[in-house]
Amino acid sequence: MKRSAALAIVALVAAAGVAGAMVLRRPAAPQAAVAAPTVEFLPGELWSAQPLVLARTLPLTGTLKAANQTIVKTRVAGDLVRLAVREGESARGGQLLARIDPTEYEWRVKREQAALAAAQAQLDIAAKTRENNAQLLAKGFISQTAFDNAQSGLEAARGNRDAAAAALELARKALADTEIRAPIAGTVAERFAQPGEKLPVDGRVLSLVDLSSIELEAPIPADNVAQVALGTRAEFRPEGMDRTYAGRVVRINPATAAGSRSVFVYIAVEQADRVIRAGMFANGRLVLGRSAPTLALPFSAVREEAGRASVLAIVDGRLAQVPVTLGARGSAEGLDDAIEVRSGLAPGTQVVRQFDARLPVGGAVKVAQPSSPPAPPTSSGHALSR
Repeated sequence: MKRSAALAIVALVAAAGVAGAMVLRRPAAPQAAVAAPTVEFLPGELWSAQPLVLARTLPLTGTLKAANQTIVKTRVAGDLVRLAVREGESARGGQLLARIDPTEYEWRVKREQAALAAAQAQLDIAAKTRENNAQLLAKGFISQTAFDNAQSGLEAARGNRDAAAAALELARKALADTEIRAPIAGTVAERFAQPGEKLPVDGRVLSLVDLSSIELEAPIPADNVAQVALGTRAEFRPEGMDRTYAGRVVRINPATAAGSRSVFVYIAVEQADRVIRAGMFANGRLVLGRSAPTLALPFSAVREEAGRASVLAIVDGRLAQVPVTLGARGSAEGLDDAIEVRSGLAPGTQVVRQFDARLPVGGAVKVAQPSSPPAPPTSSGHALSR
């Protein structure tokens, strides 16, 4: 009996050990898969792929300049006694702007008038002498040599008279040049002299700028100049301004700029207004051509890596990274920088406007609805109810 009981206890212990080993060797139950988090977007963070007309463009940055501008200089030397305009004031063509002291030039005119009168008197005497000698020669009272001397005196007197007349005209012109008039209509940009200063010939007085005709001078790479022609349309925006201006290429420089290998193009601004100022910088683009309507996206929505392009798109309510084939790059209505998508996306597919590799691919997508403005209160202070 005792031996049988002992054997039974040993058998139970062995069975328990086997059962424990089986428990230890049993594989662990698989854990539940972790779901990708839900991604929420604002409506403005998504773009619906749609056909757009792409404009093939070339970026440009340049300086606005007046097509007509000049520096007004003195034509005679003297003291500046009057300067009638200041910076920012307008001037008409031919308007009197400044004046050099005319006193010295007025006396020069009087001196030349007196010299002309004396030369004319000498010419009259020489003419009478020649006439008398002609009569005496006909009667044989004087020799031919004497008559020839009278003829030479007449011609010399006539030359002196003509020289005195020319000197008088030069003196009158110098007197007229003491009045400095506007060669073109425009606005005074800068004054270089002040009343009371003594100015030399060709001394700078002021600069005039005609703002009615403005051009944009911009360099473009020499590699791209073959794509630009006279009449090419341009769109640009001056720095610090919200308005976009248009223009067309009117001139192309025949040589590259030294050091930069760029070619300057000159764009006439259409419908220029007084807001534009000469010397302002502007950024814009040359519109080289336009495509037929084609599927396009913002260029910021595309990621290019190892020669492959992809976008983050919403597919069956989840975020997916979709490979795409790209085409031409340009601009479109509502998109300053757009890219053509030749394959990989269907029209109407929503994509993330700004590609972000941190976004969880595979996660459910939720688009936040814009909050509606609160209803206006009634006179009692409560919202109106329908």
